[in-house]
Amino acid sequence: MRQLLLSTIALTFAALPALAAEVSVSAATGGADVTVYNSDIAMVRERRSFRLPSSPAQLAFAGVSRSMQPETALLEVTKGDPIKVTEQAFSFGVISPQSLLQQSVGQEVTVISTNTATGKDLAQRARVLSVEQGVVLDIGGKIHTSVPGRIVYDSLPAGLRATPTLVMSVTGPANKDTDAEFSYLTSGLTWRADYVMQYDPDASRMDLAAWATITNTTGVDFKDAKVKLVAGDVNRVARPEPPTPPRPMMMRDQEMAMSAKTMADDVGTQTLDANHMYTIARPVTLADKESRQLALLTGQGIAVRRELIVRNEQPYIYHSAMQGQPQETRAEAELIFKNDAAAKLGTALPAGTVRVYGPDDQGAPQFLGEANIDHVASGSEVRVKLGREFDVPVTREQTNFVHASDTINISVWKITVRNAKAKPIKVRVIEPMPDTWEITKESSPHKNPTSGTVEWLVDVPAKGQTVLEYNVKSHL
Repeated sequence: MRQLLLSTIALTFAALPALAAEVSVSAATGGADVTVYNSDIAMVRERRSFRLPSSPAQLAFAGVSRSMQPETALLEVTKGDPIKVTEQAFSFGVISPQSLLQQSVGQEVTVISTNTATGKDLAQRARVLSVEQGVVLDIGGKIHTSVPGRIVYDSLPAGLRATPTLVMSVTGPANKDTDAEFSYLTSGLTWRADYVMQYDPDASRMDLAAWATITNTTGVDFKDAKVKLVAGDVNRVARPEPPTPPRPMMMRDQEMAMSAKTMADDVGTQTLDANHMYTIARPVTLADKESRQLALLTGQGIAVRRELIVRNEQPYIYHSAMQGQPQETRAEAELIFKNDAAAKLGTALPAGTVRVYGPDDQGAPQFLGEANIDHVASGSEVRVKLGREFDVPVTREQTNFVHASDTINISVWKITVRNAKAKPIKVRVIEPMPDTWEITKESSPHKNPTSGTVEWLVDVPAKGQTVLEYNVKSHL
């Protein structure tokens, strides 16, 4: 009977499949290809080599981003026979004192304490009862709520690794060298453009420098990476599909000629479908928990003009009586330049923050203001808001309101622009208009930049003021 039982057990174990061998697949030297988008997403491509000891096997890709999207992982064989991926698992539980305790709940560990009088170590077995809001141990039948020494674990708990690891179950030829490209999408890598503008008000010129600020919070260092930066609004969904590695695209000759004037020496640019991509020619190390600035483009002697603008964004004011309620504000200062070859630019400018510096009376540079700009195509105008003008206060007040009928209102407005400066200025006054309107009277002619706004260009003398008055008939 005993012999029959042993034979049955042997047959049972023989029928079980052998555990697939795990192969650690390290990244090849030479650095990864990292394409960083300005929307907290990046594509990482690494060259990795391995040999399957048997088939099936498990490939352990250690050193990946802890924020990787495992469903986007892609393994492409570049040299060798095809490999088929049947399953994959992302192990992001890494070794730490806390994770070791959490994985040991219900298990026994050894607690080693030192006798301060003798200096000898005392080893005691303990069972981990809980780690919620602190450690709870059972040592010899007594409950301890703190660790009376250091904990020694019998073995590494299952599921914990030194670094985040993607494990792929694969089948393929055994004992053959295979080279592959391993790619995936990850968050935790992003970039933005930071512009420094040196403004010369006397010459109405400026120098512009753009930096690409790359921030890495992926938990892994990318040493000597080949970096590409993509500017644009890439559509994202909750569950991204596995990516297709971007293929190089040729630029039009005109684009190449314009961008060559402004891009930094080691930066190339090209269109990438609906976006623009900037390639850094030299290897770049992107260390974890670090922001790094790379020179992106420069432009010198760029023509720029300064405008003072009074902009009202409340079209409802024409439908109600508001006499005796003056609105106080100040004109806003803006710097405007054209992004074209004539202005010594002409390449796509990625969205970012523009910081403006200008000279004081001693010629020392001082900070004048900053503003965010959106992506700017070649040939477009760029507006940089500096802030409200201290010496140009503005008062807007309604002097009369008539409800002429159930569908018609007539309102009279007076806008007083004062100038405390020692030289005359021009101020653009931009007023919103309702859906259907008519200006029946005005102190100076207006312009219609859009259907919903009216604009006046007002001359204001030095140390003086100018009053703009207009009547609006609005239809409900």
